[in-house]
Amino acid sequence: MDLKLSIQASIAAAGGIFFSLATPAATLNTACPDTVITTDREFQLSTEAAGAVCLDFGSGNVNGNNDVVTQLGYLTLDTSDDTKSGALPQALTLTPDGSLAGTFSIDAPGYTDFLLAFKTGQGQLNPDWVVFAMPLGVTAGSYAISGRQGLSHVNLYARVVPIPAAGWLFGAALMGLVSTRALGRSRV
Repeated sequence: MDLKLSIQASIAAAGGIFFSLATPAATLNTACPDTVITTDREFQLSTEAAGAVCLDFGSGNVNGNNDVVTQLGYLTLDTSDDTKSGALPQALTLTPDGSLAGTFSIDAPGYTDFLLAFKTGQGQLNPDWVVFAMPLGVTAGSYAISGRQGLSHVNLYARVVPIPAAGWLFGAALMGLVSTRALGRSRV
């Protein structure tokens, strides 16, 4: 028995830890708009551990101006066709960019609630764009687009999470205590 098999057997005997760690996560595919119409365009997003949700789709362009993205309180973090736009440029990586299929990864420290909007060329098939809501914690996967028109660009959005009211109240109370204490010292 070689060393690797011996270690695996020891870990398995100690409670099956090896088998729970070695089991690969299932890949889940989400189609959007997921219709039975054969003349439309389908977008597919594949992720591990949890599936994405097809949030919205349409013709034309998704631009973050009074559409589903902004109505839900999301902020543009990055766009794949511009290295300087968004609150966190270059947080989204596509490989390859502009094709019918590829991979994506997100590197956005401090953000966890993402939307990915995929946009293709217009005119031949509908929809031209889709928005996927990413599962919490999922920051990589693959995409595929049916039809002849490749990917134009992808927008990465994240929800702006306000500081809870309790945080503001705590801060105000703390400032009140500090100022009261400072006033008490200046009178002595």
